[in-house]
Amino acid sequence: MTSAQPSPSKKISFTPTGRLSLSLLPFLWALWAFAVGAGCVAPIQSFAAEISVTAALQPPTTTAGEPVQLALTVNGSQEPRQPPELNIEGAQVQYLGPSIQTTLNNFELSVSITHRYLVSPTRIGEISIPPIPVQVKGQRYETQPIVLRVLDAGQDPSQQPGAMPFVECEIPRRQVYVGEAFPVEVRLLVPTEVRWRIERLPQFETDAFTKVPFQQPQQRQLVRDGREYDTLFFKTVLTAIKSGQVPLGPIHFNIQMASAQKKRNANRGPFGGIFDGFPFDNQPTVLQEKRLSLGEHPVQVAELPAEGKPESFRGAIGRFRFSANAAQSRIKMGEPLVMTLQIEGEGNFDRIEAPPIKNPDGWRIYPPEISFSKSDEFGFRGIKTFKIAAVPETNQSQSPVFEFAAFDPDSGSYQTQQSIPAGLTVDGAPKVEQQKVPQETAAALPDQSAKKQKEPAVEEAPQAAPVLLENAQPAVDRHEFWKSREWFWGIQAALGAGLLLGVFLRWNARRIAKAGPAPRLLREATRIQQQLLSSAERESFFRQAKRVLQLRAAAKNGLPADAMDLSDVSSALSLDEARASDLRWLFDADANLRFGGMKSHLEIKGEERERVRSLLEAICR
Repeated sequence: MTSAQPSPSKKISFTPTGRLSLSLLPFLWALWAFAVGAGCVAPIQSFAAEISVTAALQPPTTTAGEPVQLALTVNGSQEPRQPPELNIEGAQVQYLGPSIQTTLNNFELSVSITHRYLVSPTRIGEISIPPIPVQVKGQRYETQPIVLRVLDAGQDPSQQPGAMPFVECEIPRRQVYVGEAFPVEVRLLVPTEVRWRIERLPQFETDAFTKVPFQQPQQRQLVRDGREYDTLFFKTVLTAIKSGQVPLGPIHFNIQMASAQKKRNANRGPFGGIFDGFPFDNQPTVLQEKRLSLGEHPVQVAELPAEGKPESFRGAIGRFRFSANAAQSRIKMGEPLVMTLQIEGEGNFDRIEAPPIKNPDGWRIYPPEISFSKSDEFGFRGIKTFKIAAVPETNQSQSPVFEFAAFDPDSGSYQTQQSIPAGLTVDGAPKVEQQKVPQETAAALPDQSAKKQKEPAVEEAPQAAPVLLENAQPAVDRHEFWKSREWFWGIQAALGAGLLLGVFLRWNARRIAKAGPAPRLLREATRIQQQLLSSAERESFFRQAKRVLQLRAAAKNGLPADAMDLSDVSSALSLDEARASDLRWLFDADANLRFGGMKSHLEIKGEERERVRSLLEAICR
């Protein structure tokens, strides 16, 4: 009795995924034989999945005189190595040999062993194959009973109902919620004895759900009712957008298939069934297009319940884990504390917004910087991260608390999670306004600048009496030149001018001290405001405009310009409601550009420039 090797799956052709070349089979068999001989496959047993035993006919329908193959597969183990003996009434059984498969799927190893038998029917009709007992690791397992249908020689097995391909769909639940994202798997099953191919992805027709396009399908074999099917798995994620009982589907497949070929004979030769089938057979093959449709599946879509909905709920539906941490433990007053918020799990990540702060008092929160790292090709599983700048406006001893709320569709209830606050030190006490001198008190103070020192009295030097000489001419006083009258009055004039200059300088210093830094601040504000005319970069424009307002406000109330916040500027400039609204807009725009995660245009917009110019002109009047 000649032993023949099993025939691998050989008839499926899916253009986007391609097939394994037959030229690699000898190399793979040699590699597998080396691994078995070296004992490298023994550790794989520890990674085995749950053990299951199946039996399948290839094909389950044949004609008189045509044998079929029976595959006995043990998934999750490489036992038993010795094949069980089979006795089937109405057929002769011949053992062909074992084959061992190792599969790596998502970094998980799984093993299986398949014992193949050649079953040759001896009569027409239905031949029952009873459950086959198998001993695996001391446990007894049994296959499901299957039926082999034997037709007359003139009938075509491919025209039988059980030989036709079909489509099925799997969804997690028959009831979902509006806004919920859920995975859907569509399977196309074609009997392994049928040659077929599909050249384009199917289309999901629905207006009640938003959908992610189908990705490249996975392909493997499934056993249904004792028949092996080549199966394509198409996966997507749908999101319900309307409530009520809505249809899911239809979905259509266009495949090309040919009728099953006849087996040659039981004597396969030294290479077994590797060279059976297309393109090594001489059977004429004509592929015909066949349209398969999956009908509409009714799905009940419910609205989210209003009862128990927390205020922090922002539309998250799914199963999530929430965490938050602060980047710093010590900051200065007015500096931002960077908080990193992470949401991990599965659900509608595209609709998840930043969790709100639990107690916003004493904190100024800016728009977040958002990133998403997906764990699958659809974005149904992953981690969404929010980086938020939180600026303390008062002394704080711990980081802010954020609350994340989500609706769990499995339990039908809302779930809330809060971040754990961390210790925080804020350097710098809140600023205290300087005490201003009342105008009445200032008016009552003596005006020192109005006082003038009196010039010192200068006594006139006595004039010398003329001396009569004998020649009757007056005598001339011949003393040093600095003792002359002109020199004396010149010195007195210089001293007086110096005294007057000192009095003026002292009066001017008192005047400047009394006026304060207001003139200097106004001059600086005017200079920066003139530079705004040539500024085109958006962030620089808003920063300079805010600086102008801080300088003008500081010139009025005497506080340091760097310490002027929105309330101080608004109070000092005495703005009306419209201008106060423009002022808030300007401060928020500057803060968002400095601390926010949102990207902005590089150049200032025309309407923004005009709004700032109008605000500054109204203040400068």
